[in-house]
Amino acid sequence: MTERREDIDGVVDQVLGDLETMSYEAVAARWKTSRGKVYSLAVARNARKHEARISERKAERARRQQEFLREVMNASQKADVLDFLAGLPDESVALQFTSPPYNVGKNYGGSGDSDRLRFHFYLGFLLQVVSEMNRTLMPGGVLALQTGQTRDDAGYLCPLDTILFSYLKEMGLLYQSRVAWCIPHGLTPDRRLAERYETILIFSKGEPRVFNANPVRAPQKQPGKRAFKGPNKGNLSGHPFGSHPTNVWQIGNVGHNHPERVFGAHPAQMPGEVARRAILLYTNPGDLVCDVFEGSGTTHAECQKLHRSFVGCDLFYEDLRLKRLASVVPEMVCQLPGVTDESLAVWQAEVKEVRYTPSPESIRNNEQMVLAELSGG
Repeated sequence: MTERREDIDGVVDQVLGDLETMSYEAVAARWKTSRGKVYSLAVARNARKHEARISERKAERARRQQEFLREVMNASQKADVLDFLAGLPDESVALQFTSPPYNVGKNYGGSGDSDRLRFHFYLGFLLQVVSEMNRTLMPGGVLALQTGQTRDDAGYLCPLDTILFSYLKEMGLLYQSRVAWCIPHGLTPDRRLAERYETILIFSKGEPRVFNANPVRAPQKQPGKRAFKGPNKGNLSGHPFGSHPTNVWQIGNVGHNHPERVFGAHPAQMPGEVARRAILLYTNPGDLVCDVFEGSGTTHAECQKLHRSFVGCDLFYEDLRLKRLASVVPEMVCQLPGVTDESLAVWQAEVKEVRYTPSPESIRNNEQMVLAELSGG
């Protein structure tokens, strides 16, 4: 077997040796094979003709992408989504969070034509976008795609999440959750059930690097509940910061009289709480968040509040976003929505005084550390 492997390697070396002075076609004819197989061998060995120039182009592309990222950081861009994503470096984004247009004829930017594409053309466009979002995700980064329903060319409804799910898995992304964003109000259709939820597909590039449960916990229904058996019998059984986050989010939509409504706003403005939860769950302060269908600027506004870096774009509503973002003030405290007055009182009642007597050795060590600091050593 070893000799056979050496024979194959020897032939490959001869083929690639010929390629240094001959064309792909001439080498293929000499070895009675196809041009494609010769090229594949050259790719596998980094021995393509003009390999140095190809490597230079890749390095130049990476340099330009880094430069572009610096230019667009923490700003709102008016740009085509695919052009914008092509400018971002590989593995640079911690969270890709967006809600794409559903292709149902919404009047974006004054015209419904931008949201009325042929079904498979729309699907192909969306898969290009998601593929680029995947490319730009860093290892452990998260893609959160908020989706509703589209219509096929015959006019029948199709849930976008069911269409996209298998493609996201085929891209190598790891499924994490399917969030039901429950909406209390909406249109009442004729002869079918009223739609009262949309979904957020959450995938990661490998195991998620961040999962912060505490900022998005909910209040415990019974904060005083205690374990009735086992090693923790008699102790409080809940978490002091509230119950663990679930995949059901009860968040009202932004109607015409909603306090978040931006004057002259996007026809489908996203509530800040939807973006906020995704950002808090899957990023840390300073991490980069991207929204390539930025719309009225909801994701960007929440990033500013939560001290996250941001990049994003949209073809429309540029002036509206700039005006909105100019009034956003960063938050100076981390909210814990799962903590209530009742739960705080329950846990405070559990506080027990603990006395600690330091050993002589630890006292001497502390004294030496203080003296070292005072002496500048």
